[in-house]
Amino acid sequence: MIINLNTSMKKEEGVLIFLCLKSKPLDKYLQDINKNCKNYINKAIKIAKLEYNSNSCIDLILPQASKADRILLIGIDNNDLSASYKISKIGSFITSTLNNKKISQASIIINKEIFKDGTAAHLLYGISLNSYRFNKYFSEKKRYRNNYINKINFISENSISIKKHWTRLKAVQEGVFFTRDLVSEPSNNLTPQLLAMEAVKLRKIGLKVNVLEEKQLKKLKMGALLGVAQGSANKPFVVTLEWKGNKSNSYDYSFIGKGVTFDTGGISIKPSGGMEEMKYDMGGSAVVLGLMKALALGKSKVNVSAVIGLVENMPSGTAQRPGDVVTSMSGKTIEVINTDAEGRLVLADIVWYAQKKFRPKNLIDLATLTGAIIVSIGQEKAGMFSNDEKLASRLEECGKKTGELVWNMPIDDSYEKDIKSDIADMKNVGSGRGAGSTAGAIFIKRFVENVSWIHLDIAGVTWAKQDKPLIPKGGTGFGVRLLEELVNSN
Repeated sequence: MIINLNTSMKKEEGVLIFLCLKSKPLDKYLQDINKNCKNYINKAIKIAKLEYNSNSCIDLILPQASKADRILLIGIDNNDLSASYKISKIGSFITSTLNNKKISQASIIINKEIFKDGTAAHLLYGISLNSYRFNKYFSEKKRYRNNYINKINFISENSISIKKHWTRLKAVQEGVFFTRDLVSEPSNNLTPQLLAMEAVKLRKIGLKVNVLEEKQLKKLKMGALLGVAQGSANKPFVVTLEWKGNKSNSYDYSFIGKGVTFDTGGISIKPSGGMEEMKYDMGGSAVVLGLMKALALGKSKVNVSAVIGLVENMPSGTAQRPGDVVTSMSGKTIEVINTDAEGRLVLADIVWYAQKKFRPKNLIDLATLTGAIIVSIGQEKAGMFSNDEKLASRLEECGKKTGELVWNMPIDDSYEKDIKSDIADMKNVGSGRGAGSTAGAIFIKRFVENVSWIHLDIAGVTWAKQDKPLIPKGGTGFGVRLLEELVNSN
């Protein structure tokens, strides 16, 4: 989609969009039409019952006293301007409206008294986020999920100032789209090696990227991660990424991503129904890559590192068995009760590695870790587990601002006994059916030392089965906006 920022409307042609608040007078352009046509606009608003409490639209075709082909009046509430997420939803509604009407180009006229610079940029952000489509594997264009709108002229007297805010949000949008692309890819075209290669491509935008192969992982004694990978013909990889946005030698954050490019469950094999969805079990690593891309493109002023662990969990004659004991990089031993609880085994080694290599001030891992989190809180929020109340509170606030909500889950010491093993330091699942997500988080916590830490279980929010505001059906990119806001709100 092409987005042009202009200070004035060069031609009164095509489709013009105006956003109308009940508490504010009409835009001067609309006032002139209204005056010249004997209260035409106000009559149209009254007869069509334009609503101001939910996004609604009046479509004026060949409007009187105007050279435009049509004018779209979008009704908004004053409360819609109270948070960036709400403003972005207005933008998303505009995209949906234009697509439903099969309109390819439009000009949006922004009242600077209503939409401040940052506010207006978030309107653009919502328009662009809802334009995403994944049509790569359709052989016929008639099967495409079309995004008809391909050009937006954004007209405001403050266009130069808006552009400064839009530069950052455009970087975030590109990070979100990158994550959505990766999550949408089928596993035969996104093996651990191919996903590592996608990470390597980010070098061209200024990220330092290093790839560790199986031989190096064995030398580092990543026995937990390697145990997951040993059943697959596709070799494992660990990828590190670094962005240096300031002259400090320390890292403000290190982000860790689970990258199981396909999860059959291993010997503890999953039911076949719905297993195709396990292509997005690498969602945590995709979010980390999208976030790092956004930070680099946006020239963020912080130092951030990242580690992703890339494996495929397959059943075979070489696969690890239930009852096996593996030794993690930390030296702690793990009894593998269920080979389908593999993500935490991957995280155990890369969480440990990130701390030793980067010594970050804050550590955040993301993983499509448990189905139990969906049972607990559904698919509207990510489960958050943390050892630092202050950091957790900050992330909650970022969630409210961006619309990517998190829910603080319990992780106190009373759950520690749940993963006690009779023959090793711990086992990889809890003792019963209860608190499955907490058992996974408690397991990861065993590999966290003296650092502020958050674990995000994103199993319920990585894929959307139907269209949502800002999110077309498919990969969501959940986490990129949330964590970019956290990093840049220091």
